[in-house]
Amino acid sequence: MLKKIVNFIPGAIGWFFKTSWKKKLVVTLLILIAGFFIGYKIISGSKEGYTLGTVQKHTVTEIVTESGIVATNGSVNIYSPTNGVIDQVFVANGESINENQVLFTVKSTATSQEKTTAYAAYEAAVAAVKQAENTHRETLATVERVHDDVKNHSKDESFLQKETRTTAEVANDNAYDALTAARAKLLSAQVAYQATQNSKVVAPVSGTVSNLSVVKGSSVVVNNVLVPTVPVLVISGPGETEIVVSVGENDIDKIKTGQEVEIKLDAIDDRIYKGMVKRFDNNGTITQGVVKFNVYIILTDSDDRIKSGMTADVDIVTNKLTDVLAVPNSAIKPYQKGRAVRKLGSNGKLEFIPVKIGLRGKEFTQIIEGLTENQEIVVSLTNEKTGRKSLLGF
Repeated sequence: MLKKIVNFIPGAIGWFFKTSWKKKLVVTLLILIAGFFIGYKIISGSKEGYTLGTVQKHTVTEIVTESGIVATNGSVNIYSPTNGVIDQVFVANGESINENQVLFTVKSTATSQEKTTAYAAYEAAVAAVKQAENTHRETLATVERVHDDVKNHSKDESFLQKETRTTAEVANDNAYDALTAARAKLLSAQVAYQATQNSKVVAPVSGTVSNLSVVKGSSVVVNNVLVPTVPVLVISGPGETEIVVSVGENDIDKIKTGQEVEIKLDAIDDRIYKGMVKRFDNNGTITQGVVKFNVYIILTDSDDRIKSGMTADVDIVTNKLTDVLAVPNSAIKPYQKGRAVRKLGSNGKLEFIPVKIGLRGKEFTQIIEGLTENQEIVVSLTNEKTGRKSLLGF
């Protein structure tokens, strides 16, 4: 029989290509219709499959899952104070250093004219601060004298006294603002002048060198708030390694200090780390219309493979109930504005059992009312019919 079918196929194909286009169209439609009905019969004839289970006592663990970034407390970014080139580097990545140890030196590439201009601007800023300080002292003395004149007239202060006092106070406030602005300009001028000078950079704290980004001869520039630069190096202090995650407003009330955390790092596949909630923000921040609260998690079993900046997925255990009646989460279904589980009736049809649920965990949901231990239920269905019709109305 199989041999006859094999011999028939080449002849049928040859006839199809030689026949008229009308016959080709008819044959194609017949094949499509036959294929559709065969497929429909196969699908409609398949039986529903049930995954059955029994109601048992379990540990129900509620978790909040979020993603965050590893951060090391005590890390200090070190930038060049000079626009120029690295003259010498005295440290290496992974090296332990002490406070005030020399890290690197920088040779300025500023011209003589740039140095002179920067120094002149710095001296002018120094003079402006001195002048602003003198003015502020004068206005402050005037305010104190006026206040002394009217101190016994708090209830019967005349219009002229009030005007004199107000004028003196406004003048003093303006003088203070001018002094603050002059000091800011002096700081800016000082940084600009320093940027034209050769410099020797020392460690502000003890720690370990990391992220060294330069070698001798590398060009460096002063860091600018508006145009940030890459640090020359980073000093990692002895601070704790934390993971910072943002939790939504619906979950933040579940978070408490001391809660256990499981941590999975994207870069480390072979280990799940342990952690603990150290602290969390009381005031949220709004990002794109969503309120988020930062939660800070410390690692309780950290190792040398964990690096600052790594991405981490965390499961914060916010509640745990042991030895309670529970069913798999997939067994719980919406039913008449409440919840229910399903069972197979005596006629083989599905029946709903209304239940009152408690804590919903990662795998199981607590059952408070409606079920008894060892009762058989339907956990899930396979090939479940949806009642949706085909394009042809079946």
